[in-house]
Amino acid sequence: MRVIKGKAKGRRLKASKGLDIRPTSDKVKESVFNIIGDKIDGAVFLDLCAGTGNVGIEAASRGSKEIAFVESSQKAVKLIKENLLLCHLGEYSNVIFSDAVKFLKTTEGKFDIIFFDPPYRSGLLQDALAVFEKKEMLNPDGILIVEHLSRTILSEKIGGLILLKKYKYGDTTLSLYCMRH
Repeated sequence: MRVIKGKAKGRRLKASKGLDIRPTSDKVKESVFNIIGDKIDGAVFLDLCAGTGNVGIEAASRGSKEIAFVESSQKAVKLIKENLLLCHLGEYSNVIFSDAVKFLKTTEGKFDIIFFDPPYRSGLLQDALAVFEKKEMLNPDGILIVEHLSRTILSEKIGGLILLKKYKYGDTTLSLYCMRH
């Protein structure tokens, strides 16, 4: 697990020894940032179910101005903070110890990019999508990227969001949503 591009390019991140975390692979992560493209510059980025912080750290390295990492494991929160220090990217970041659904229900924040990678078999995906159904959390040109098992079929519409495109990588699919205009 490494930072692919930007200020911290090439830095190896600490792994999640003893934690039940499935980090986003470098191949899928690189695809995420190819999809995002220039939208990352100056973006307000939410890494929901952040795990090791792998994706949010890549966002910081590539030029996001503000990154919120939300993670429900205290050990993972500690690991994210260690990885941010390792990459010298802590000043751009807010690491939040919270359940993802609780965070979504209570935050007043709006984001340019939300990356949501819940544990695949946790039931968290549907619970969080129900919150997205009721609450606008994206800025007008914002995007929601959901990483999920390829066999999991997501709705074409989630509240004010519409499915723009799906990208499949073996057992993993990225579903990209944007605001309806």
